[in-house]
Parts: sequence; C-alpha cells; structure tokens
Amino acid sequence: MSTFDLTTFFGKGIPIMLTAAMLEKIIKMQAHEHDIKVEITPGDIRIRGTIEVKKMMFKKKVSFRIIIRPVHVEKRTITFELTEMKPIDKNFINQKLFNRPPFFEYENRMIKMNLNAWSIVKKIPIGTIRSFEMVDGGMKMNLSL
Repeated sequence: MSTFDLTTFFGKGIPIMLTAAMLEKIIKMQAHEHDIKVEITPGDIRIRGTIEVKKMMFKKKVSFRIIIRPVHVEKRTITFELTEMKPIDKNFINQKLFNRPPFFEYENRMIKMNLNAWSIVKKIPIGTIRSFEMVDGGMKMNLSL
C-alpha cells in the first residue's frame, strides 16, 4: 500500500499569485479612496492616485505617486520600503494609505504586508513563504508545507 506524499504534488510549495488588481482593491477598500492605481513591476510596486486630506477644517484632494520595494520576507509577512513619495512626502498621507491592519502596517517608511489577512492565503493554514518574486502585474510566491 502506498502512502500519500504531499511533496509529490507540491515539491516546491503551493504557488500563489497576488495581482496588482488585488492589491489595488485592498488599498481602495481600506483607505476608502477610489482613485488609486497599482502597477507591479519586477523591481517595485508603483501606486498613484489622489487621497482626501483633512487639514484643520478644510478637506483637499492631494495627488500622489509612491514607489515601494520589497526588502524582507519572514514567515507570511513581506516588508516593503517606501523609496519615493511625490509630490510631497508627508508621513500622515503614508499613514492614511498604509496603516491598515490586518493587511498593512506602516512605521518609519516600512510597510509590512500580512499575507494571512488575504483570503487567497488564509485558505492555506500552514506554511511560510518559501520563495517570492515580483513579475509584471503581480507577486509570485510559493508557500512551503
């Protein structure tokens, strides 16, 4: 009688792909903003759009462009460094966009993306990120078993 071996089917881990559209949907939902576009390239993630900022008693729409790059992967968390913010680099804008538990945490220009909050990853209760690669349009990763 043969035994069932998961490594036969998932030798390199379980493949998962997070697309730019998925990331865009989460940012829009969490930040309550609708004019946001996300582009994923092999080197970075580019986010652009407008966000409403309240200053004293006034509300103003501020355009922005952000570039983040992955710097560290640990367990089921990917840490990104905010490398560029234009036209103005204000911490309160970064906080409003990226300090959105459970998906994102923002502190000192570092953004931690918790993959356990994503439904596509939540379906797989065990394993850590074995490999991670950014490609045009998405982030490919394999979860080890």
